[in-house]
Amino acid sequence: MVKFSDTKRSEPLWQRLRDKTCPEFVSAMRGLYSIYDADLPEWFASLYDKEIGGFYYSPSARDNKTVVFKDKTYDLLPDIESTWQALDFVKNSGIAEGYNDAYLDFIPKPMQKKLHDFAYDMQDPDGYFYHKQWGKDITVSRRGRDLGSGRGVIKVFCGTPKYTSVIDSGPKSEETLVPDHLTSRSKFIDYLDSLDIPNQSYHAGNTLSSQFGQINRCGLTDVCIKYLNELQHPDTGHWHTETNYYAINGLMKITVFYKNAKVLIPNAKKGAFAAIDAISSDEPCTAITQIWNTWYAARNIISTMRLFGEEGNGIANEILAELHRVSAPALIKTAEKTLPMKKPGSSFSYGIDYPCIVSQGSPVCIPHLPEGDINATVMASHMMTNVVFTALELGEYEIPLYGKEEGRAFLGIVNS
Repeated sequence: MVKFSDTKRSEPLWQRLRDKTCPEFVSAMRGLYSIYDADLPEWFASLYDKEIGGFYYSPSARDNKTVVFKDKTYDLLPDIESTWQALDFVKNSGIAEGYNDAYLDFIPKPMQKKLHDFAYDMQDPDGYFYHKQWGKDITVSRRGRDLGSGRGVIKVFCGTPKYTSVIDSGPKSEETLVPDHLTSRSKFIDYLDSLDIPNQSYHAGNTLSSQFGQINRCGLTDVCIKYLNELQHPDTGHWHTETNYYAINGLMKITVFYKNAKVLIPNAKKGAFAAIDAISSDEPCTAITQIWNTWYAARNIISTMRLFGEEGNGIANEILAELHRVSAPALIKTAEKTLPMKKPGSSFSYGIDYPCIVSQGSPVCIPHLPEGDINATVMASHMMTNVVFTALELGEYEIPLYGKEEGRAFLGIVNS
């Protein structure tokens, strides 16, 4: 099978992109597209558990019953974030070509019900979503991300969460959990102090962005923004003590918070230019996030600045012009940095050699196997091409990786 973006059907789209940009840009973009194989949708489909109704994180999670982590044995089962990310692949990779709604028309009705029920049954009366393999002893970021993923899965299949949560408006049930660090300004500031943002900007930014809805609903967004503003380095536009991939990863996560809050990012141009430099840098990569997050940081800053009228648009246009100037060589670098993460089944791993064995602190696979994982694969594939197009404000010219033929192969597996 030849993937859609390599077929004659895609040629008018490539020509349209060439007319909008230039031959050098299209050549570099085609180089990035060349690292993706036609059978990747089948790899995703193979991770679906039709009895449980969710997707596994990786093949080793699917093929093994348990894993030992820190002297404790955990079951290996589908998880809600992997399921939500697999659904993002269904919607945005192109495999649902020809269907009006990638969720409600493309996905078979029995599978829709299984997916909905998988998420719906996972919600606890306190409003959060917990996996039976991990219980409630999880990180704040794991809990926050699962809240978003669980509600997302339920809502795309036209459902309503079973219980109210801290991010819902209106009255809460007596069991609804409001985390202690969000119950007052003083407790929240103590919590922010504990994150050590100057030395752990990526971890801290991830933890804060995963809780944005909770922080905002508790009326603490202004506290967080003021705190972040005071810690930002005005000379670099980011929050880390050094300028490297870690700093840009932190920049990406923290600017997600600003974007969600619809608040002006201070020193935005310097931060964006640091991200653009990282895209094209020769610094060796050790994780897929170091590649994808650089593009996403630039995109975040540009789109956030667009919210602030003439002044914001002026800064956004300067950043965009620089990003376009370096886009062709940056795309070549992006392909070079992504390719070493490629693994069997046309998938990609979080690290060079193997996936991260924990996701937000929770064990998800057998350690140290050369396999791909869903989290890395969505970032390395359709999300990588998408972030390039949208960062360059070429979203309407984006070419799908896959099409209806690959969609039929996906359905053939999940229906078998």
